Amino acid sequence: MIVPQMVFRHLMLLHLATAGLPQGYPSVPINGTHGVIAMPMYGLGTWLYNSSVTEMAATFALGMGYRHIDTAFVYENQDGVGRALKSSGLDRKEYFITSKIPGGLNASATMATADQCLEQLGLSYIDLMLVHFPATFDGKGGKAARVEEWKTLEKWAKSGKARAIGVSHHCVRHVKDIQEVATLPIAVNQVQYHVGMGSAGPLATDDKAFMQSQGILYQGFSSLCGPCNPPDNMELINGSLVTEIGKAHGKTGSQVALKWLVQQGIPVIPKSKNPVHQMENMDLFDFQLTTAEMARLTAATSPATAAGPNPNDSGDCSVAIDKAGVEVHV
Repeated sequence: MIVPQMVFRHLMLLHLATAGLPQGYPSVPINGTHGVIAMPMYGLGTWLYNSSVTEMAATFALGMGYRHIDTAFVYENQDGVGRALKSSGLDRKEYFITSKIPGGLNASATMATADQCLEQLGLSYIDLMLVHFPATFDGKGGKAARVEEWKTLEKWAKSGKARAIGVSHHCVRHVKDIQEVATLPIAVNQVQYHVGMGSAGPLATDDKAFMQSQGILYQGFSSLCGPCNPPDNMELINGSLVTEIGKAHGKTGSQVALKWLVQQGIPVIPKSKNPVHQMENMDLFDFQLTTAEMARLTAATSPATAAGPNPNDSGDCSVAIDKAGVEVHV
């Protein structure tokens, strides 16, 4: 039997998307350094955890079946992730690690910081390395700095130290700056996205539609609005909309909020050091939200973004350039 070209390509993508992870592990293809690789659909976030809490949370998670841990240089907890990985006994190919280097680094600092990430994690390569922000966290940098850092990160990745590279907190103009010089694909843009933002405009979502049109996987952080101000930080856990929908499926409100994302093909990395909550956060693949339920969740306007200077602003695309050519928050 002759397999049609489109079907053959789809089967090849499925094979590439699952290679390395345990069989059946929910994943999505991303454009890697040497072709398509698999990115898990769920993982453990570690922002604001110190090294010892991170080690404990990651040990719990890996033990119950998680195969993706998300960390970053500025989190100062990568050594905790490394200890958890070492004690897990897992083969290196069985798990996926994401890390991030700060934005605004020059070439030598990019190389040194990326190498330091590997050293802290105890790894010889990273699965996904992201540029954490399009400038320094206080807004200094600009296009020239972005280009220098990306080109250096590409060189680092091509040496065998990263299976894929990407960005975080980047909006359209930041991505276009990189695309002008990129010889490797921008695999992922990791940004804030959760129920309440489904009908928000491009400024709030870092232009989700544009990223997807460019083959850049759109990944959500703060998927339960954890950093949001009270009471917004609890709305996607025990709020009326998510709990009502959850009851129809025998699921919690937080599971509904996370399912809304993964059902769109958007990977999630909810943070928890509680094994019960960790188990709930991975138990997302034995039910489907109906079309009507997805529509209700997409139409929700609360909780809002809560990261920018106004509720409709992500805080990423509001990084503007002043008269001196320096990036500043507005």
